[in-house]
Amino acid sequence: MSASVSMNKRDKRGSAVDLREDISVSAPLKIHEKTIEDVIAEFQSDGVKGLSSAEAAKRLEEDGPNQLEKPPRVSLLMLFVIQLNSVIMYLLIAAVVASAAIKATGDDKDKFISYIDSIAILIIVLINATIAAVTENNANDALEALSSLQSPISTVIRDGEEVQVDSADLVRGDIVKLGTGDVVPADVRCVKANDLRVNEMLLTGEPEDVAKGIKVKPRQPGVAEKLTADNMAFSSCDVKAGTAIGIIVATGMRTRVGTIAALLNNSGGGEDPDAGAAVD
Repeated sequence: MSASVSMNKRDKRGSAVDLREDISVSAPLKIHEKTIEDVIAEFQSDGVKGLSSAEAAKRLEEDGPNQLEKPPRVSLLMLFVIQLNSVIMYLLIAAVVASAAIKATGDDKDKFISYIDSIAILIIVLINATIAAVTENNANDALEALSSLQSPISTVIRDGEEVQVDSADLVRGDIVKLGTGDVVPADVRCVKANDLRVNEMLLTGEPEDVAKGIKVKPRQPGVAEKLTADNMAFSSCDVKAGTAIGIIVATGMRTRVGTIAALLNNSGGGEDPDAGAAVD
């Protein structure tokens, strides 16, 4: 009996039917594929009154602040020393010492050219360690740059009133208002949008501003979906035009930019907030 599992089934007429389309359609919906009402219900919020102050405080304690985690800053010299702490580096350094020792006991020990091999290997070791240290230091700079992109103050609706809060205190389910010149403080599913345009170059590398709305695009099996959904605004992206009201679906390291920060920090990817059912 074959060990492979067939992806086809037979309909009533005996014709083969591809199951791959059925699997794609029946997969759990992501945040951007759900209706606004379902998203608000999932995060136990209120589209008009927002969260209560007590509930916001409770979620903040559970999820932690809406900030990107930054590892302790390590000096460039220490990064250089760390690069030397590997098996390959140990072997190369041992090769330098062994080669120099052999040449030092030979007939040409007083000639500089006898040590060319040792010097060449040592230079390679130093160059490799230097490049690796500089690269890691640049990654740390990039992580700090990501953190600096976040807006310090945000306008949210809590207890039915519009208030300004520290962006670090934002939580999932908060109803947030966005306007021209703002920096999106967290990953947001748009509830209302008026000519909203957001620059997502941080995530996609594309310099053009992207129009955002509230429409839910039906899933199309076999068609690759966009990297950033048209009804989502993502943390640290600039609002270039228009206004919007949205519900926060992910904060801190759970945002898209948090995933990038986690990769830069070599700590693995953050949880993708657009996974829908995976969001608590």
